[in-house]
Amino acid sequence: MRIVNLMLAKGRGGLESMAVRYHEALVAEGFEVLSVGHDKGVLAEKLKPEQFSRLNSGFTGDPLAALRLKGLAKRLQADLIIAHGNRAIALAGHPLAGWGGQTLGVVHNFRFKPGLTKLRAAIAVSPAVQAAIAARYPRLDTHLLENFTPLIMHPVKTFPLDAPRIGALGRLHVNKGFDVLIRAAGLLRDRGSEVSLRIAGDGPEKAALNALITELKLEDRVSLPGWIEPADTFVASLDLFVLSSRVEPFGLVVAEAMAAGVPIISTRIDGPRHILQDGELAALIPPEDPQALADAIEAILPDWGPVLDRACHAQAHALETYGLIAGGARLKSLINQFQPEN
Repeated sequence: MRIVNLMLAKGRGGLESMAVRYHEALVAEGFEVLSVGHDKGVLAEKLKPEQFSRLNSGFTGDPLAALRLKGLAKRLQADLIIAHGNRAIALAGHPLAGWGGQTLGVVHNFRFKPGLTKLRAAIAVSPAVQAAIAARYPRLDTHLLENFTPLIMHPVKTFPLDAPRIGALGRLHVNKGFDVLIRAAGLLRDRGSEVSLRIAGDGPEKAALNALITELKLEDRVSLPGWIEPADTFVASLDLFVLSSRVEPFGLVVAEAMAAGVPIISTRIDGPRHILQDGELAALIPPEDPQALADAIEAILPDWGPVLDRACHAQAHALETYGLIAGGARLKSLINQFQPEN
């Protein structure tokens, strides 16, 4: 099969990363793939020139972009388009593109739009997202395909030898709840706990988070180092990984931390709760609660033995379930259901 892998965003979040992972997995599984997207996006950055075609959409539903997509798909003699995100979904389903009936829309969050109903089927990245699509559009053919990535295994952490290093990773966006994590670090400081915190990433909340660090006088123990690559090396350097998100439809970074052998504390929200098997593989706390987060971190510090044992089980589960090979096999099985009729 020949497949167009379409993602039009310029950001560096989970949606954008997964568009790259889909390309890699589809190629590994023997499909002929052309990825299409913005010339300043991650597809352009990560893929070889012959694997990528530029398509800059001026706005959602841009008719000129729809015609260009139609031409690219025709030139490839594509059998299927896989569209990531609302802008790509709207473009593939545009009447001038004419590809709605041959497009699978990958839904990465709960902000999906009615344009999804113009497509052949939807792919949901988590059971919660699948349930939300089914509730809103019950007639739409919807499939579950959890996110995946080339997970890198590191030895499970040992007992910290000095002040525990706590870390987080992600786009600096209000949904990630990094302000809650910083406030928890302030509470730990006030309680006399010697911990340091690094939050890797970039995004629109960077100035506000820096201001909060200054307001709470945490400059000596909280830092925002920006994007760090490779991410697995950063995560593996931590003694404890914290996901403090308010909203997280999936949360692939949790699986990356699991593979890195790092103990985890996460908010009890849809995606991470599912990945962490409802608390069997990590401590779960309510969102929007700096005190509960500080309490959970403080509870771990004196008794690392059970925490590290749980990290071992989490690592095995992540590698078996969310690695690139496992995800690619699931993706191939799904795509084969849409083989063109001869």
